Amino acid sequence: MSRNRFQEIKKFLHFSDNTKLDKTDKMYKLRSLMQRLNKNFQKWGIFHQNLSIDEAMVKYFGHHSSKQFIRGKPVRFGYKDRMLCSSSGYCYKFDTYCGAKPMKDTDTHDRSKSSLPLGSLVVLDLLECVSQPSDHVLFFDNFFTSYHLMQTLRERGYRATGTVRENRTKKCPLPSVNAMKKDERGVFNYICDKTSSVLFVRWKDNNVVTTATNYDTIEPLSKVKRWSSAKKEKIDVPQPQLFSKYNASMGGVDLLDQAVNNYRINIQGKKWWWPLFTHAKRISRKCLEDTKFIL
Repeated sequence: MSRNRFQEIKKFLHFSDNTKLDKTDKMYKLRSLMQRLNKNFQKWGIFHQNLSIDEAMVKYFGHHSSKQFIRGKPVRFGYKDRMLCSSSGYCYKFDTYCGAKPMKDTDTHDRSKSSLPLGSLVVLDLLECVSQPSDHVLFFDNFFTSYHLMQTLRERGYRATGTVRENRTKKCPLPSVNAMKKDERGVFNYICDKTSSVLFVRWKDNNVVTTATNYDTIEPLSKVKRWSSAKKEKIDVPQPQLFSKYNASMGGVDLLDQAVNNYRINIQGKKWWWPLFTHAKRISRKCLEDTKFIL
């Protein structure tokens, strides 16, 4: 194909009928493409037992109301994609953040979602494609985790574990983070709400980290190697079981993000949706290798 022919095709490339666009949707140009990809990801991919939910940035320096800035990240400017992936990096569903959107009270689940924070809404929206909740275990980071989310997921049959911020522990009487910073590595404290079966565990590693779970336990304790500056050697540090499971299963979205960099498309475009299209193309290419089916 000649360069002029390619540029002509690229110039008139469309994914939606411009006469039937929903202008209230900021991703209206790509919505039909996203829906089709998500449908095929779920159709040809086998749902893994361990599922992870996280965010991925799509680099973009132009002007758009959905563009985000995250300080300290490798990609600071761009669109933010929320993804549901297996622990091995296969994508089942993704969506681009367009701002907080009000929920439509169409059924009981939607009405229960309306009072939840943004991170919890993202989790519940991504899980709409999961048909057998009891067959899967969810892992996500502290942007999403809250006590109410863990309680809601348990009511719907989902097992979940996630790191949690100190102000989302519903004032459970755990030692403060500042107090535990003075303890030696390996010290942990926990408390369980018997009515909701939500367990909070605060563990001192190199830093103090708090985790919430609605199904997992502390025992059996495992041992992890950590460098001791005092002894000048690696020492064994006790680690509760739920932390080892979380570390082993949480990185699915990061694995996908690392893999799609192998298929980076360097063709530039002036349209605001072009980076999102090329990113979706790279995700499809990676999932195609995993499933061996045409998406």
